[in-house]
Amino acid sequence: MTEILSITIPVYLIMILGFLSVRTGYLDVGAVTALSSFTVKVSLPALIFGAIALSDADAALDWTLSGGYLLASLLSMFIGVAVMRAVFAQEWGAAWIHGLGVANSNSGFIGFAIASLVFPDTALQVLAWIMIVENVVVIPFAIIAADIASGTGGGIWVATRKGVASFVRNPLVIAVTLALAVRVSGVTLPSEAVKAIGMISAVAPAVALFVVGGLIARYNISPMWRRTAAITFGKLIMHPLLVFGVLALMIGPGHPIVLTAVIFAAVPMLSIYPILGAAHGAERVCATALVSKTLVSFVTVSVLIWAITG
Repeated sequence: MTEILSITIPVYLIMILGFLSVRTGYLDVGAVTALSSFTVKVSLPALIFGAIALSDADAALDWTLSGGYLLASLLSMFIGVAVMRAVFAQEWGAAWIHGLGVANSNSGFIGFAIASLVFPDTALQVLAWIMIVENVVVIPFAIIAADIASGTGGGIWVATRKGVASFVRNPLVIAVTLALAVRVSGVTLPSEAVKAIGMISAVAPAVALFVVGGLIARYNISPMWRRTAAITFGKLIMHPLLVFGVLALMIGPGHPIVLTAVIFAAVPMLSIYPILGAAHGAERVCATALVSKTLVSFVTVSVLIWAITG
């Protein structure tokens, strides 16, 4: 367990540092927002591009991974929506956002930082294909469904057009598209370009973790603990279990790709979760769930790594 804590403690210490930097006023929210923008628009796309375009991994296995992860994520989302409707009588728009909170991980900011320490040989490959699933299907699907259900999207076609426009402008989607084009075409990038991509990518994990802590510091929690507990359980327990179950059947339970994907599934939701919830009157619940998931995940992720590597 000491070896496991040596992996998780540094990761969460960086997040705590980001949290304290904002809460104490050492850094203002604007500085953290700028770091977040740099990570999302520059360093993380470089990381994703390098993982896909410069990887020698078996493409067939990659597509099996992405398909299985997508199926497990959609199952998690639908279960989350059903629970929010049946148990908590949540409005449809908020129910879809909470379903997204159950089914989508902060793969680029937290997942990769942890997975790269546990499975350094497969973490980058898995990150690339999971990011395709999350940014191409899971996130747009949930947002469009929430907008249509709540009427805030102006109808199905307007909501779909907005979702497609946001999808096309997403830096991660652009990075994936360019990387796939390079990989399919067989173009060899100059060594100088490869080195530059590596240098930019190297700063992504630490900066991303710091940003997560800083962004969490902006939110206040609410007393809606039953709803929060359900979302937290769904994200940290149900989602990784479903990912393991589906991928174990498709690839094999002991395959490093499967175990790496489970680690990604076990981390909390994106830091913009409360912002997504605000459009549907669920910002405080989403913020509380984000804080609780981040805190509880230190225990659940540590136990998961112990179970996987023990």
